[in-house]
Amino acid sequence: MGITVEGVSKSFGSFTALQPIELEARPGEFLALLGPSGSGKTTLLRIIAGLEQADTGRVLFDGEDVTGRPVTQRGVGFVFQHYALFKHMTVADNIAFGLTVRPRRLRPAKAEIERRVAELLELVQLKDLGRRYPAQLSGGQRQRVALARALAVEPRILLLDEPFGALDAKVRKELRRWLRELHDRMGLTSIFVTHDQEEALELADRVVVMDHGRIEQVAVPDAVYRAPASAFVFDFVGESNRLPVTVERGRARFGSALLDAGDAADGPGLLFFRPHDVEPALGGEGTLSATVTLARPRAGMTRVEAALDGLDAPLELDLPGEPPAVGERITVRPTRLQVFPDRR
Repeated sequence: MGITVEGVSKSFGSFTALQPIELEARPGEFLALLGPSGSGKTTLLRIIAGLEQADTGRVLFDGEDVTGRPVTQRGVGFVFQHYALFKHMTVADNIAFGLTVRPRRLRPAKAEIERRVAELLELVQLKDLGRRYPAQLSGGQRQRVALARALAVEPRILLLDEPFGALDAKVRKELRRWLRELHDRMGLTSIFVTHDQEEALELADRVVVMDHGRIEQVAVPDAVYRAPASAFVFDFVGESNRLPVTVERGRARFGSALLDAGDAADGPGLLFFRPHDVEPALGGEGTLSATVTLARPRAGMTRVEAALDGLDAPLELDLPGEPPAVGERITVRPTRLQVFPDRR
């Protein structure tokens, strides 16, 4: 099931949650909406689900306009961050809920509902817990129940709004690996909202990076990390160093240092590079000299923080070899960098 979003926008009073959005999720794709709080990712997900109405634009499922349809007629499964399980119902009854509340003519027989629940309990690895209540489960188990409930109605599309946000890091990692395997096994089209970049880069086929109601980039995870489309994406995804520079004829100047600016336009710019994209150097063009303020071993390298004249925040650098001493002057050359116009 493919999903197309055409010119969708949404405002709440004077606040613009979404500027006109164009987006396509391919059939069977696992798409992540990634961005900080307030970027519009949850609003977009809720509009796709039918839980919110867009001010402008259309939502299409396999080319069919579903913009005016209520959520009950869209064939979507929705999983929330905080489970939203019924405390007074058993696990099995929670999973069956979406089937039991259907109109009589559409409701499966009791035996069919029980068969479907048993099948889902096994699928989400909770086979023997159907008679328990939500309070008797761990957070990770409750989220599996919420997912099974969303799958019970046999959705064409699975939408997940930060489903692991309330869980600790270890459980999150285990569940997201399991969720990816489940998605692949069932062949659903899934859209997943998260502010956790590691989660998005590990789970998704493609990542949609959002900020202030706009889409900044749509790309496969490796491209989002290695070839960010904007200063925001470079700064938001992964660790980075940022230098305000002046670009002139392919060179970026920071103080007395000159670095390669590629094809960046002349004028004020922002230069970015990752902590690991540097090498020790002896000096000269394309290098930066700074004073070490902190050095600590880190996964076979040394993480160095170094003060650079004219920069408020320290540089963060991953360097090979023996750790430099605090107070030592070092010179490094960025091996991979990008320069963007400074539009502030």
